[in-house]
Order: sequence, then C-alpha cells, then structure tokens
Amino acid sequence: MNENEIRARVVAQAQSWLGRGEHDGSHRAILRVYNAIRPLPRGYAVKDTDPWCAAFVSAVGAACGLTDILYPECACEPMIALYRAAGRFEEADEAVPRPGDVIFYDWQDSGYGDCRGESDHVGLVASVSGDSITTVEGNYSDKVKTRRLHVDSPTIRGYGKPDYLGKSDYVPAAPEREAPAAPEPEKRADTGAAVVLPELRKGSTGESVRAAQLLLIGRGWRCGPWGADGEFGAATCGSVMLFQRGHALEADGVIGPKTWAALLGAG
Repeated sequence: MNENEIRARVVAQAQSWLGRGEHDGSHRAILRVYNAIRPLPRGYAVKDTDPWCAAFVSAVGAACGLTDILYPECACEPMIALYRAAGRFEEADEAVPRPGDVIFYDWQDSGYGDCRGESDHVGLVASVSGDSITTVEGNYSDKVKTRRLHVDSPTIRGYGKPDYLGKSDYVPAAPEREAPAAPEPEKRADTGAAVVLPELRKGSTGESVRAAQLLLIGRGWRCGPWGADGEFGAATCGSVMLFQRGHALEADGVIGPKTWAALLGAG
C-alpha cells in the first residue's frame, strides 16, 4: 500500500467505530483492543471508567498493525512526548494536517499565540477540505463521534505526524474483531511504551531532549533558565538525578528505558 492508502485505512478503521460509546458499553470492545497491545504502555490496562480518547487513537493503530508509527498511550501528554521524542510533533496552530494525523487539543487555550498548554483531548484527522478539518474522536461526549473545526482553531494543541511514508510496504492487518478480555499486563521493568526511545545524557540535543525536559518541568523540576531548550546541560542532568532518586532508580543522570518509563508514567 502507498502512503495515501495507509492513511485511508487508518481513517476507515476509526470511522468503523463511530457510535460506540459508554451509553451501551460498546466502547469496551475498543478498550479491549487497546489493553491487548504488547508491551502495554506503562503496564496500565484502561478501565471502563477512565477517559479513553488516547486509548481510542491507540486502538486504531493497533487494529491496523501500526503501533510502530501510531504510538500507543492512554494519556495525551505522554503520547505527545512520544511523538516529540521521535521528531514527529508539529506544534503550530495554523498547520494544515493530513488524514490519519493525530490531533491534540487544549480546551483552556486563551486564543492568543500558539497553543502551548497541557493537552486535554486527542483524536484522528479524517479529512481536510480547504480550511475545514473533520476528525474522528473517542470519548467525545462519551462516544466515538466526528468533529468539524477550522484549521487554525485556538484549541488545537498540535499534531502527531505518524511516518506513513515509511510504511510503503505495509500489509493491512486483518479486520478488527471483538478482542477477548486482555490478560494481566506482563511485567516489564525495562520499558514503558511500544516505541524505542533514545538514551539521553549530558551533551545530548534535539527534540527527544526537549520532550524529556517538558516531562520534567511538568513534574515540577527545573531544567535551567531557558527551560525546554533541547540542550541536555548541567541543570537538566541535575534534575534527572533528583527525579531518579525520587523514583528508586540509579541516579546516574542518564535517561534510559527505566527513566523514560518513570517520566511517562509519573502521576
């Protein structure tokens, strides 16, 4: 399949779940698809009573066999961190997405400048026509629904940009069926997500460093006077070591698999 065909496949899978929701418990089939992902992100199985917008997007990726590019997560900010770390997060409000892109929202945005607040909700772009975007979203008024909004809507936090072009040899997964109840999450001490994140240390630079810094800052740790600048300097290293001590990890100042898992999973 080519890139556009893969994007269309993802959109079709999302649309096949339209109408499922909490009113009749039909959303549980989506949660079962998410909870069957291995390794299960952060080892956490989503419950019926949890917000499930991110689980919906992740389940679409899982049902299509694309968890290596549609990064699975059950919460918005950790999902953004995964796209940032891969250099595949687009932040500008006026950006024009493509079908299959992941759209993040912040409902509390002031409307002035680019939205930079904490994300509250996530969905999938289904189509773009002129300045109008149509999305498919889970947990939208407790069900899977479509939304229409303007390209530069102030509540758009940004976009995850899965690498569909890199999947040009993709063979579609079998059509999604009712998944059985997921077994107990497997115990894994060395990972917290279904994507390999780079090891970061003093001297590292780039979007992966910025993603880690944003997670640290969000937990109350400082990364120097310039904040999330993408430079792993002494201030960031010191905060990483303090964070590691607080999470019973080796305080070596290196962000490896266990520290990434703690950053993505810390409450």
